[in-house]
Amino acid sequence: MKAHKLSDIWLKATVVGSLWATIEIILGSFFHNLRVPMAGTVLAMISVLLMVAFHRQWRDKGLLWRAGLVCALMKSISPSALLLGPMIGIMTEALLMEIFVRLLGGNIVGYMVGGAVALMSTIAHRVVNLLIMYGFDFVNVMVNLYDYAVEGIGIESLTPQMALILLFAVYAALGAGGALAGYAIGNNKIHSDKGVLNTVNVAEGKKSDFFSIDQSQRFSVKLLFLHLLIIISCLFIVSRYSLLYGSGFITLYVVFAVIYYKHALRHLKRPFFWFQVFVLTFLAAIFYNGFTAGDIFNKAGLLAGLQMNIRAILILVGFSCLSVELRNPVIRAVLIKRGFSQLYIALGLAFSVLPWIIKNAPKPRVILKGPVKSISLMLSFAEILLALFREKIRKPKVVIIAGEKHAGKTTFTFKVVEKLKQSGFRVGGFLAPGSFENNRRSAFNLRAVESGEEVPLCSIHFEEGQQAGPFRFNASAIDFGEQLLSPDEISGKDIVVIDEVGPLELKGMGWSKRLAGLLDNPENVLVLVVRQGLVEEVQKHWAVHDADVFSICSARPDEVANSITQSIQVFKP
Repeated sequence: MKAHKLSDIWLKATVVGSLWATIEIILGSFFHNLRVPMAGTVLAMISVLLMVAFHRQWRDKGLLWRAGLVCALMKSISPSALLLGPMIGIMTEALLMEIFVRLLGGNIVGYMVGGAVALMSTIAHRVVNLLIMYGFDFVNVMVNLYDYAVEGIGIESLTPQMALILLFAVYAALGAGGALAGYAIGNNKIHSDKGVLNTVNVAEGKKSDFFSIDQSQRFSVKLLFLHLLIIISCLFIVSRYSLLYGSGFITLYVVFAVIYYKHALRHLKRPFFWFQVFVLTFLAAIFYNGFTAGDIFNKAGLLAGLQMNIRAILILVGFSCLSVELRNPVIRAVLIKRGFSQLYIALGLAFSVLPWIIKNAPKPRVILKGPVKSISLMLSFAEILLALFREKIRKPKVVIIAGEKHAGKTTFTFKVVEKLKQSGFRVGGFLAPGSFENNRRSAFNLRAVESGEEVPLCSIHFEEGQQAGPFRFNASAIDFGEQLLSPDEISGKDIVVIDEVGPLELKGMGWSKRLAGLLDNPENVLVLVVRQGLVEEVQKHWAVHDADVFSICSARPDEVANSITQSIQVFKP
């Protein structure tokens, strides 16, 4: 196995996407909590500003759409429920910016046109969302409501078409203005004190992942397709046949979803969502057929309002369920095998640094009071994060198998190794099976994983050798173990096992030197067997904070083997 180095364009996109996502998450949460009107428009304008500012720093082709993709997927961890709408909106803005910058060039004209189109796309995106959620009856209600409003304020000459053109013009101006601001910031960014930032350790962040979810959540590829079928079928029944029958099917579906995906349907618990349902039903009942004397509240409008809201609930619930199923580890494995390894590695890097960026980024009020200085500060993070990401991908993948003393760590690891061998991987290193006398551990042997050769490692009966606790170590076995971990022996191996890393290694003895060498070589996946109480100390001592840690009490050997397999598939060229 050869470690696959993430391409430079993807590394830069990961930096831009993670910083962009930070702004989206910080300001998005702030606006959401305060119910700020036009929040989406403000975020879209800031997105254009960021894209242009970063593009002035790195003018690589393909940077913007990749950064948008990373940002869109990272948006999934924001406090609001995971919905595809905002993610598609971000991706659309990035694609449009990429297209117009390529067509017109990375200059002020290309940026302003791209920004204008990107902002206008938010209107189209919003309209499409509403049509998907509520159907075309929503258009009828809104047109009648608009006609009533303009008649009431005396500007009947302003037709809906003219109002829409005016709205697009305003959004285009905002987009162009955002691009102009980004151009100025990108050309004259304020440099912060990088001396402090250089001490950042990306691995110190709390690990997160787009594909992670509640451990109790069950997945099913069949359900993924079943949700699509149910959504399409229910929409067809409601619109073409019977609102009553359609509502019955949708109710059953929602009940199932709430039980099966209990943590993924937070929108249904929010009073504001049900307030929207009530308001839309009320407006439909009044304005569905127009506001005329004697027909203020009609049955057709009421039924149309109910139908729109039932449709909206179906779409909301269905898309939330689809979002959960897309995190299925099977889906992840398929994505990796189908050529999405670059994206998967990029997301892993971006999520690992996200907690640090959020911690050190300006607070929402600071960003809104001084956007130029705040965005300039974020730009100053970019080169540092890029250097850190480049260093991070040179490190090998580390898996820690943890357990208490005499709890069966070696037996567990042996099962993992056997499954990996059955999958065709070359595994090097060694295991250390033990033996008992009078119900106490009396000795350990050192067994080569590949050849099965075994020599005595340590015993309570040895009279010579390095001592650790009640055991004395056989010097020739130490030499044998070091040979198994030598560059010549591990060359061509996919995985290297060290059983175990403990107090001796933490004191600089045992396998300490060989382990340090292996950690400087990204060619192998390292599997370290560690006593439960020493895991944090081992991670800190060798700076492997982002290691995957599996406890033998809660994990199964096949789960660990599958995780290692996926890591190897990710890093294969």
